[in-house]
Amino acid sequence: MAAAVRVSVSARALERFRDALGADGVVSDRDALGEFRDPYAYPSWEEHTASAMVMPRSVEQVQAVVRIAGECGVSLWTFSQGRNYGYGGPAPRVGGSVLVNLRGLDRILEINEELAYALVEPGVRFFDLYEAIGQAGYRLWPSIPDLGWGSIVGNTLDHGVGFTPLGDHPTRQCGMEVVLADGDVLRTGMGGVSGSRAWQTAKRGFGPSLDSLFMQSNFGIVTKMGVWLMPEPEHYMSCSVHVQNEDDLAPLIDITRGLLMERLIDNPPSIGSAFIVAGAMPGAPLRAHWWPDPGPVPSDVIRRIAMEMEIGWWNMRFALYGPRHIIEAKERIVRQAFAQIDGAQMRTVACAGDEVVSVADMNAQVQAGIPGMDLLRMLDWHNPENGGHVDFSPVLPMIGGEVIRVTKRLRDVADRHGFDHDPAFILTSRSLVQINQTYFDSHDEARQLAAFTVVREQIAAAAELGYSAYRSHVRFMDDVAEIYDWENHASRRFNDKLKDAIDPGGVLSPGKQGIWGTQGRARSTTTLTGGA
Repeated sequence: MAAAVRVSVSARALERFRDALGADGVVSDRDALGEFRDPYAYPSWEEHTASAMVMPRSVEQVQAVVRIAGECGVSLWTFSQGRNYGYGGPAPRVGGSVLVNLRGLDRILEINEELAYALVEPGVRFFDLYEAIGQAGYRLWPSIPDLGWGSIVGNTLDHGVGFTPLGDHPTRQCGMEVVLADGDVLRTGMGGVSGSRAWQTAKRGFGPSLDSLFMQSNFGIVTKMGVWLMPEPEHYMSCSVHVQNEDDLAPLIDITRGLLMERLIDNPPSIGSAFIVAGAMPGAPLRAHWWPDPGPVPSDVIRRIAMEMEIGWWNMRFALYGPRHIIEAKERIVRQAFAQIDGAQMRTVACAGDEVVSVADMNAQVQAGIPGMDLLRMLDWHNPENGGHVDFSPVLPMIGGEVIRVTKRLRDVADRHGFDHDPAFILTSRSLVQINQTYFDSHDEARQLAAFTVVREQIAAAAELGYSAYRSHVRFMDDVAEIYDWENHASRRFNDKLKDAIDPGGVLSPGKQGIWGTQGRARSTTTLTGGA
């Protein structure tokens, strides 16, 4: 169970931070810090709020921050943009920590059109890289998630996903620069060679490959990262498949698995419910129009939403890229494959690669690397005034029947507590991520606590079936880490050994992903209280 741990920062530490960063580089005013809490937390909750924030603007200033923190016993919590709202945003795991806000490290250091890569700092957003590519006239597409306001580095470090053929963001990452807890700077892979000219072209260098150690961990602060880009294709086709029945999810997944394994579909497809698709449509009626009751929307209403909005109970998007004749051949094959599902409809939008910006379709643009914010409408669809959500995202095998089994089990949890069950799925050839979104009124304390109960029970229910999440809201990091219990929690014990060696003072993001180190774990055993 997550612990209600809280620390404090001394006046002496704040003074030293100001000396290193300047007065405008340190924030301790309570009102100003309000922007950097969990954006959906009940207004009076304090368990995951910071005591101060530092805003370095260079690697040297990051080094100074971690050294001061180590000398003064300060707990730091690092974020790049802090826009990962369904998982807590910039809120620290340990209340009272000092936030390290990396938005000021916002340079795009290189874009290489010939080799299709970029080198960026953590403050660079998906919007920023897309705009820089366009301004330079490069024929390159970045991979982006559905919301473009987040950090490229932060998204990758949290195992994020985009929707071009390079959508597995940890895989398309190549080379990092990392500030360690003692202030040393490390460059991974070929970056370990002075003056390296292959840093962003080869993922592995000589010896162990270290990059993954700094993803979803608290072993260092990443200050630079290489990302691979996609050459603009000659032709592009955005596709969608709409199926009409709840249990059509199983054949939809099984058919897609075969198409992915045969490389007939190259990008990560995603599946959304009628809720998600209707909620993201501009001008669509809100949930209250269809079902004013706060309890779960009944099946017959879901079917009516799908029928009247001309969508499916389940709706999958994917895209095809390449020469026109190849895309047209692939389209015939995939269309024939999905025709095996009774009532399935496949729709397409096609254009030349250099014309996609003119296609006014959210899915077409996202799968072509054009960032936007349209998916935020989904939150307003549920609650246009104080909408909040919390997500539980287990990884499941790409087997339709098993996905149905798990989905129904997790829906039972949501139903029992009176919440809509609104899953989405991001697919690969062998596994998928099921994103279970639980919506609530962020100004209704009882309702929000009930939503957290749903997540905890879903964590336990998935574990009983042999599954767990790939990322977590800060409130549930210990809960999820507890599920990884093979061989007496061998993975957690190994992480603690690394933490003790790399950061013996436990300065960097204590408790992130359930990694505390030996000293931190002893400190984190207090009882959960209040809104935590």
